[in-house]
Amino acid sequence: MASYKVVEIESVSDYVDYCESERIAEEERENYVDFIFRGQSSDWPLWPKLARIEPKGPLYRIEKLMFNEFKRVSLPFTPTNVHDEWDRLALSQHYGLPTRLLDWTYSALVALWFAVCDPPKDSDNGKYGVVWLLKPEKTDWIDDPSDDYPFSNKISTRIIRPKVITERISAQSGVFTVHKINSGGRIVKLEKHIAFSKKLVKILINKENYWDIRYGLNMLGVNNSVIYPDLTGICSHLAWRYTFLVDELEENT
Repeated sequence: MASYKVVEIESVSDYVDYCESERIAEEERENYVDFIFRGQSSDWPLWPKLARIEPKGPLYRIEKLMFNEFKRVSLPFTPTNVHDEWDRLALSQHYGLPTRLLDWTYSALVALWFAVCDPPKDSDNGKYGVVWLLKPEKTDWIDDPSDDYPFSNKISTRIIRPKVITERISAQSGVFTVHKINSGGRIVKLEKHIAFSKKLVKILINKENYWDIRYGLNMLGVNNSVIYPDLTGICSHLAWRYTFLVDELEENT
C-alpha cells in the first residue's frame, strides 16, 4: 500500500500554498534540505527510462553496452566541459539514451509547467497530471560524485546534482535520481522504494485545469522560451502565444 501523500490542486496559487506548507512542516522537524519536483502530464510510475525498455539481455549488461557505444560514437559531438562518467551519463540522458537517471528539478514552477504545458491526449493515463514532490534528507544525496561510480549497484538509489553541462540543466534547475539495479535485474519504482515512499507527495492536477494553470505560469515568467533556452524554445513559445492549443480553444470559443 502506498505510503506517500496524495493531494489535488486547482490553480497555481493552490499549488504554491501547498508547497510552502510542506516546506514549513519540514523545517519544524529541522529538515532544511531543498525539495525536488518532477512534473508529468500523466500518472506514470517514477521509473527511469532504463526501467521501461525491453532489453536484449540482462539489464545491467545492456546498460553498459549502450553507454560504452554512446561514448565511442559521440566524441565529435561532445562538449568540451564533459570530463567524467557522470558528465557523460547526464549528456546521454539529455539526448534520450535509456539510463538509470530520472529527471527532477529544484523549481516547483518548472515541474508544474512540465505537467500542464501540452493539452491532454486521449492516450494519456487517467484524468490527472502529476507533480511529484520529494522531501529528501541529507543522506539521500551523493555528496561527492567522484566517489560513487555511476554504474555501481553497491550503493542505493540516491540523488545527484549534475554539473551544468547543458543550457537546459541550468534553465530547468535540473537534478537527477540515480536508480540502483537490484540483484534480480530490476529497478524499484521510487514511489514504492522503502527509503523514499514516505518522503513523496503526489500532487494531482485535473486536466480540465491545464489551460488556466498554463496562463498563470506564463504570467509568472515560466514558459517554453525560459525552460528551453534555444531557438526551439523561443519558437514553441511564440507559436503558443499567438495561437490557441486544443484545450484553450474549447475554453475561449
